[in-house]
Amino acid sequence: MSDKPSKKPVASPTAAIPAVLFALVLIAAGVVLGREALLKLGALDGSEWVGPAAAQLDGLTAQSWMLPGGIAAVVVGFILVFVAVRPRRRTHRALTGQDVWLRKGDVAAVARAAALDNAGVDSATAKAGNKKVTVAASTVTGTDTSALKSSIVTSVDDALRPLASAPKVRTRVRTTGQAS
Repeated sequence: MSDKPSKKPVASPTAAIPAVLFALVLIAAGVVLGREALLKLGALDGSEWVGPAAAQLDGLTAQSWMLPGGIAAVVVGFILVFVAVRPRRRTHRALTGQDVWLRKGDVAAVARAAALDNAGVDSATAKAGNKKVTVAASTVTGTDTSALKSSIVTSVDDALRPLASAPKVRTRVRTTGQAS
């Protein structure tokens, strides 16, 4: 095996969609030009498309729509260049000292499981972002919510300690129903 670390997992490039659309336009142009070549070779019967279209364009003069159209083409070109060089967004979080990555949903699942391990927590949900994890826990009436909240923060922090960059943990505890 190689000792070289793997690349960081990132999202698909933003330029993928415009590139696919441009490729489809080029394929269509190739089909039209291939048809024209087959017509010239006599392999197909029919009328030409490119010659009459070029004859229609011959002799055109400046029109009022051409300046705004040219400006729009330049703006679209700048947007496409920006999209092509834009860095891809991060999709996973690294663990310390290992070549292991977790998705945001996995980080949220770890945080949720850590919150559920606390006595007094009936249910919990977690949401993970790039820099913070938000845990919402429900408890029954009669539970000390401030103590439970600090206990949840401590257990979630401990569970997420293996991450290379520890996220900020936010917790909400709400009381629901009566103790059974």
